[in-house]
Amino acid sequence: MGMRLLSKRTHSAALLTLNGWDTMGHFDPGLFFWSLATFAGLMLLLSRFAFKPLRELLAEREKRMQQTIEEAKQARDEAQQLVNAHRAELATAREEARGIVDAGNRMVAEQQREAEIKAQEHADLLIDRARGEIERETQKGLEDLKGTLATLSVRIARQVIREDLNEARHAELADQFIDRLKKNRNAQHSRND
Repeated sequence: MGMRLLSKRTHSAALLTLNGWDTMGHFDPGLFFWSLATFAGLMLLLSRFAFKPLRELLAEREKRMQQTIEEAKQARDEAQQLVNAHRAELATAREEARGIVDAGNRMVAEQQREAEIKAQEHADLLIDRARGEIERETQKGLEDLKGTLATLSVRIARQVIREDLNEARHAELADQFIDRLKKNRNAQHSRND
């Protein structure tokens, strides 16, 4: 503790001496002059040997910091350009994906239309075949009916008139009868439609 007190007194005395005051509180002009000269000399030495290298170090440090800031700005700009390029590529990829999906949808729709057309053509073909078959069966049935009716007609006619008909007369009567049946059938269809 005594050492601490002594260092405080020495420090106070040095401050008083620095201002041109002695330890007793009196002003000493010589002491003031030499304190001032020592301070000026010390400042001259410091400015020549210490402040100049310090200024150079500070300037170098400021230059490095400025360079680091510029590099950071450049890196930020490059990163922004990369982000923008990535966004553009992403947008392009999305457009391409939409195009692919749209093309797929169009292809599916086209295939559906083609399948419907083929199915309709197949159905039409089956209907035409069925109509042809119906027509053939109808003709066959009419021919069978014609023969049966002709035979029945001849039998009935023989019994009614008791005469023999020749084959030509028989065919003529059968054809007239069938023509009347067709006319009756067509008339019925016309009424039904």
